[in-house]
Amino acid sequence: MYNLNKEIGIKSYSFRAIEENTDVAAAVKACGASTIDLSACHVNYDDQDAQERTIKIYREAGIRISGIGVVGAKDDEAFNRRFFEFARRAGCDVVSCSFGPEGHEAVLAMLERLCGEYDMRAAIHNHGGKHWLGNATILKYLLEKSGSSIGLCLDTAWCLQAGENPVAWLDAFGDRLYGVHFKDFIFSRDGAHTDVVVGQGALDLPAFLEKFRTLPFNGSAVIEYEGDDAVGQSQRCVEAIRAAK
Repeated sequence: MYNLNKEIGIKSYSFRAIEENTDVAAAVKACGASTIDLSACHVNYDDQDAQERTIKIYREAGIRISGIGVVGAKDDEAFNRRFFEFARRAGCDVVSCSFGPEGHEAVLAMLERLCGEYDMRAAIHNHGGKHWLGNATILKYLLEKSGSSIGLCLDTAWCLQAGENPVAWLDAFGDRLYGVHFKDFIFSRDGAHTDVVVGQGALDLPAFLEKFRTLPFNGSAVIEYEGDDAVGQSQRCVEAIRAAK
């Protein structure tokens, strides 16, 4: 059974202002976490030697790479294969992804084929109400057209920004949930959003965790905090999840 309190990690995009992976690893440890989901700002997908150095840094720091992304998949096998090659070398099996509506059938078919070849899972990331992948209707449609290797990477804050309910998404997509970005927003009257510690904004953290902990989840679950004081606030997010009942 997945132990969220132990496995909760950090999305490296939270620390995008930190360039060196050795410093990112130290920041993850400072947050009390031991897993990381790597973003492109900390991986060079075109330099295998640099990738090996990155993987070594996290292994030596005792930090497990739980996933990568969000990668922009497209109808280009060589382009997409780079992500799966890195994930295999890093020892993770979740590639979170986004793609455009044009030619999405071909992209999905290619992702499924690469997932089968590399024994991976691809998790579609929702990114708010203005993005075509941001609502439950289109996600349901895409998952129904795909095999079980294609699932969802649920970003809780962007789900809220789209006017949807993250807890309801756990009911709808729980068996295809391969990634979670624990993120929370507060919203102004005009709809503008600001990052806050999870549970201090619009996210009903206790209700979400109560449902989440009943799921057969075995993916990449990470904090993503994009505001100021990213290390300190990410640490508070980790603490909030561990303290929630």
